[in-house]
Amino acid sequence: MTLCAFPMFEKSKELPVVQLQLPESIEAGVDLFVLRLDKTDELVSGNKWYKLKYNLTAAKAQGAKCVLSFGGAYSNHIHALAWAGRELGVKTIGIIRGEPAYADNPTLADAARWGMELVFVSRAEYRRRSELNYLAELRNVYGDVIIIPEGGSNALAVKGVAEIITDKMRLDYGLTHVVLPCGTGGTLAGIASSQPCLNIVGIPVLKGAQFLVNDIQKLLQDADVRSGDNWLLDFDGHYGGYAKTSPELLSFISEIKQRYQLPLDQVYTGKMMFRFVEMLNEGAFPSGSSVLLVHTGGLQGLRSLSCA
Repeated sequence: MTLCAFPMFEKSKELPVVQLQLPESIEAGVDLFVLRLDKTDELVSGNKWYKLKYNLTAAKAQGAKCVLSFGGAYSNHIHALAWAGRELGVKTIGIIRGEPAYADNPTLADAARWGMELVFVSRAEYRRRSELNYLAELRNVYGDVIIIPEGGSNALAVKGVAEIITDKMRLDYGLTHVVLPCGTGGTLAGIASSQPCLNIVGIPVLKGAQFLVNDIQKLLQDADVRSGDNWLLDFDGHYGGYAKTSPELLSFISEIKQRYQLPLDQVYTGKMMFRFVEMLNEGAFPSGSSVLLVHTGGLQGLRSLSCA
């Protein structure tokens, strides 16, 4: 089965790349651009569109009637999967870390309305999400389901996100570096695999995310890509941990939106931009560099803020 069977995964237009005149980048002599993946699709937003593209195509080709995956209460992946499943006529199940009370939040309310079955589990049970025995237990309970890992990150996701940055884009903007936020590492793995000449900097939004180094290497191996030395992780951009915020971060997000008409979310892209400015001030990028920030979407998460 080919992608032509799924109109939602047929995107031919080139996504916008905008130049950003940050005072800090000008001072550092760094040309700065932003790839607006948030413009990919209104509901299957940003990098999730690329991660799900081949996963759901493969599931449909296998005749799957149900896809199961994992996420937190405000997961962009769960939100995107629920909508995509509805559009493709595939039942979806979300194993959600947390209490059933979260079901009323905007992210999960959307997912349930679109037909996703939400199953709330304890943090202890959620930590088993990669264990083969646990996955076998889930198949015993839910039958013949296709299981997609948390965040959609697997070899098929790497294949999809490898299409995000093209050689033409790299040459047109004279790119030397790519900076992006990291949750599970799948997007970084795909971009690193397709652009070996670029320096890829991932900014994990989780505290204590050193484990991502091994996870990314495994994703590259599973996708049959040799893990090169063109990527690294900066671990100072979590600002307290996953989905943690501060008045300073929220003020920065508001300022960027007002000054540049660039909306950011508080979980991923806001933290990436905040840390990137710090890195500019630290001299992390040589003068003459051309940096592309990847806006990975996820703006639906802004609804969890009372000020949104």
